[in-house]
Amino acid sequence: MTNPPKKTQSNSAKTDTPDWFRLHLWQMQPVRDVLLALGVFAIFLIGQKISVVTVPLLIALLLAYLFEPVIVWLVNTMNIARRTAVVGIIAGLIGLVAIPSAIGLSLGIGQAVLFGQEIKANIIAVQDAQGIDDLDEAHTFLENRDSGGAWITIHDSIRNADPESAAAINNWLIENKDQVAQTAASVGIGTANRVLGFLGAIFGLGFMGFLTVFFFFFVATEWVGVKGFGAELLPDKNRDRILELLGKFDAVISGFIRGRLTIAFLQAIVFSIGFYLIGVPGAFILGPAVAVLSIVPYLALIGVPIAVVLLWLEAHGGLRGQWYWVVGAPTILYFLGQALDDYVWTPLIQGKSTGMDTPTILFASLAGGALFGVFGLLIAIPIAACVKILIQEVFWPKFNDWAEGRAADPLPIDN
Repeated sequence: MTNPPKKTQSNSAKTDTPDWFRLHLWQMQPVRDVLLALGVFAIFLIGQKISVVTVPLLIALLLAYLFEPVIVWLVNTMNIARRTAVVGIIAGLIGLVAIPSAIGLSLGIGQAVLFGQEIKANIIAVQDAQGIDDLDEAHTFLENRDSGGAWITIHDSIRNADPESAAAINNWLIENKDQVAQTAASVGIGTANRVLGFLGAIFGLGFMGFLTVFFFFFVATEWVGVKGFGAELLPDKNRDRILELLGKFDAVISGFIRGRLTIAFLQAIVFSIGFYLIGVPGAFILGPAVAVLSIVPYLALIGVPIAVVLLWLEAHGGLRGQWYWVVGAPTILYFLGQALDDYVWTPLIQGKSTGMDTPTILFASLAGGALFGVFGLLIAIPIAACVKILIQEVFWPKFNDWAEGRAADPLPIDN
């Protein structure tokens, strides 16, 4: 009896090899699942890295989504083309939002310039003070200065102090005049750098605004096609269930975002005027910034310490210069704005239909901002709303079935 050919032995050995051993890594389902998760994470990471493009695109998608009911109403009521309706909305946004914002920003910049001029005057005063050698000259110099702020404080300290303390203050000024002048000069350079950085930020915001309008025009014009394309990506097996969930996503997200953006617009008016009346420099910059923060409930509280510091640095005379005004006025203004939000605007504009509670919103916003910056802030709340609905509609019923013995697995994934 002859031995079988070696080729047959080789074929037998190949047959005994497990099937999974001949698979590539990307052909194994667990590896494919991990790669898919990494791919989704990579999309978010890349989106954050190129935020100069993705942020305007996301804002354009958000605006197209929010204004879709308005566009449909304009098309049906006025019998105009969709493109014309979109152009009208862009013109309305420019006239009612962009131009008033630019005017407010200009006023804020003007206040910042005046504040910088006061700092410059103080720097010049410090440099001029280098020639002072005795107490009488210090009194004369300070009485003739009109620079306000810190020099008024020094003047009052010398004038109201006893002779021994006044002499000590004067001697300190004379001995440390070079150091004081150098410190003041460095403050001036730092202020100039901040101004340049601010102007660069304004240019960047203008460019992103242009991209946002550009993307919004094309996305809003073709919104029906965008929705159709998204629907084609859904699997046929679960299409109806997915569309049902998407309808619930839409109700929560649109209710929350439309309501909060409207409230933020009203808050911008209240805080800008309020900061201006209580004497905060840059009120028409700080007000809209605080209003944007108010999209996340109670996050506008960050504006209180900022307003207190700006009021203190402004060094107003009279009532506005008192410590209780510096601390109390911004605090009262914040609670007034928050009360309007809680008891007037939220019930009237937003209502209780969103299902988005404050802790969820706050956690999602902070987490999204910490992970992906502005890009993360834009997507955090919609993602949180969708996750909450998925848990309530998909996971929790399956978990209850498992807990009560009607299912062998708590995960809502079909095998």
